[in-house]
Amino acid sequence: MQDDKAIQKAFGRALNLISYRQRTESELRRRLSEKSEPDVIDAALERLKEQGLVDDAKYAMEWSDSRSRRSPRSSRMIVRELVNKGVAPSLAESSVEGLDDDDTAYDAASRFATRLADADYEQFHRRLWGHLQRRGYGPGAARRAVSRLWRERQSAAD
Repeated sequence: MQDDKAIQKAFGRALNLISYRQRTESELRRRLSEKSEPDVIDAALERLKEQGLVDDAKYAMEWSDSRSRRSPRSSRMIVRELVNKGVAPSLAESSVEGLDDDDTAYDAASRFATRLADADYEQFHRRLWGHLQRRGYGPGAARRAVSRLWRERQSAAD
């Protein structure tokens, strides 16, 4: 009887946590461990999984989709963020399979390039390159995105 009450309490706390935003199993486990025993946490998380409220694969797909649309990052950085959140590396890798770093680098760079309207080539290149590097893009994707945007900017000026 006491275990059922403890499981219900942990379940309620987990529901409260995911009412704010979706969370990984690892994040919930970490937060619930502050006030619950491991066996109680396991039971509460199992119940959440049965109800479809905790699904790391779904979380990883939604996270990578959201990142690529709202705040583009390289697939490598998205995988790192997901692993840091407790998603299994294999799930994190599979969530970014459809992402093309060249496309997302171009999207990230084009959003930032609007701030560089008065920049010369050196400043344009340096600032965009740094912006893309901080978002995890490799030198090849960054170079292609910067070159493409510079060419577009020059052709629009002509």
